[in-house]
Amino acid sequence: MNLLRTPDACFESLADFPFAANYVDVSDQEGGKLRMGYVDEGPRDGQPVVMIHGNPTWSYMWRKLIPVLSNAGYRAIAIDLIGMGRSDKPSEMCDYTIARHETWVKEALFEKLGLRDAHFILHDWGGIIGLRAIADYQNRVSSIIMSNTGFPSRDPEEPIRHMARKGAGLMRRFQLYIRLRKNWKHWKMVRKIVRSQMPDADVAGFAAPYPHKKYLVGNRQFTQMLPTRNDNPILTENWHALQKLKGFEKPFLNLFSDKDIIAPKGYLSVRPAIAGTRNYEPIILKGGSHFLLEDVPEEYGQAVITFLNSIEES
Repeated sequence: MNLLRTPDACFESLADFPFAANYVDVSDQEGGKLRMGYVDEGPRDGQPVVMIHGNPTWSYMWRKLIPVLSNAGYRAIAIDLIGMGRSDKPSEMCDYTIARHETWVKEALFEKLGLRDAHFILHDWGGIIGLRAIADYQNRVSSIIMSNTGFPSRDPEEPIRHMARKGAGLMRRFQLYIRLRKNWKHWKMVRKIVRSQMPDADVAGFAAPYPHKKYLVGNRQFTQMLPTRNDNPILTENWHALQKLKGFEKPFLNLFSDKDIIAPKGYLSVRPAIAGTRNYEPIILKGGSHFLLEDVPEEYGQAVITFLNSIEES
């Protein structure tokens, strides 16, 4: 597997991101190694809070939440999915599958870092990848917060009557657009989607890992893996994970925003199927776009801390 590594100089002096770089090696599943980057702030003996981003973001999206968690005594860990942020970037789109992302996350967090009693916060694709990883390590997880994402699934025993998934037309057009656009400057899309006035320095932070279009392969492949067809293997893989997660009785909060245009009702895919969601009504923050930590970071941070404190007090 050929890979790229963003030069360290690209990450110097990023706005509101003074965090040291940490790395863990994972198997590339072809006999080699990949380096996964992550932020690790707060007391090492604090209870871990793991943040998993989606596409097209990286751990930079958690920059305003990390100090809130660390100041509250938690060990704040924000990973960069392979192909994004400080992590290594395999050079071919076929190098990336959701099954591989799942395996990379499992190896990094549970096998290499050896995390236990961890809280998880999941956004966008981080929801699918994170929930699938958690499904096999439920005894190592204390709670889950899911934000602006969903967990689409399909029972493999049910016949496919329609190949195209309902409402997938817009996503299919988006896939074609990205397939033909190798220089997808996705940080500009993030700026257009957020509801607040995004400073140039913050836009530059999202762009930092991608100094050339050759570094964008992982981001572009995520768009091609969107489940627009009912034969997408992600759907049945998710179904099998969901069967395991149905017995997850630990606290599970859906923390969404009201201006999300990507997965506004994504919580319906896990609630009430997963037992732990039934004791927690979804919290819908007002004024937040899909990238809600850009729009309502204070409200988001307060909701997270309130939830975590409630678990400690129970």
